[in-house]
Amino acid sequence: MIYKYCENGNFEDFASGRVIAHRAGYPNFPVRLAQEIFGRCLSYLGRSDHICLYDPCCGGGYLLTILGFLHYGRIETIMASDINDDAIQLARENLSLLEIKGLEERIQKLDHLWSLYNKPSHREALDSAAHLLDILTNATHEIKREAFLADLLLKGSLDSRDFKADIILTDVPYGNLVRWQNGNTESVNLLEQLLPVTKAGTVVAICSDKSQKFQSDHFQRVDKQTVGKRLFQIYKKVEGKTE
Repeated sequence: MIYKYCENGNFEDFASGRVIAHRAGYPNFPVRLAQEIFGRCLSYLGRSDHICLYDPCCGGGYLLTILGFLHYGRIETIMASDINDDAIQLARENLSLLEIKGLEERIQKLDHLWSLYNKPSHREALDSAAHLLDILTNATHEIKREAFLADLLLKGSLDSRDFKADIILTDVPYGNLVRWQNGNTESVNLLEQLLPVTKAGTVVAICSDKSQKFQSDHFQRVDKQTVGKRLFQIYKKVEGKTE
């Protein structure tokens, strides 16, 4: 794949488990690929500021948190949802790093670990946290954030939400057939489920395995790329269509 919007660089400050918290069972996402997909989404959106970004299957919020740091000046609001309460708690913890208070609390914990164990990994984490703090202190605004429970298997689960996303970006391992916390599986038309939080021009990027297909008369596919075992597809809400 040709990267148009992100050169190959050093993203160690964003490594899962270093400053951004990680727990077993929550997948990571390649930082460079996240950057590339977000850059493509911006190009299809046609603007690059005051962005409302939403991940409907956020897991621990890793993807949203790294994009928040990397595009702090562009993103105005981050919305996150998941079916799993533990995931939402972790997502809130990670998204709190996008404000100075939350990141400083994380730095205090890392500094305590460094003083106790003197591990190089803790020193490296402190260095990375300092770099992330520079991003926040130089920012002109604070990103608004909300993480909430939502079961996308339930029709209308987003009907009561009062936001409209500019970009929806999510990693869906099971695609149209989503396996939730309770182990049940049902056919899900993800694009249709997202309609209540979209508007004309909303861009939706879905990462899945290569077998997945997503269709809706409300959206036009504008991009499709495979990267290793991953497939990402980008859709744009058709002008004039409503939910």
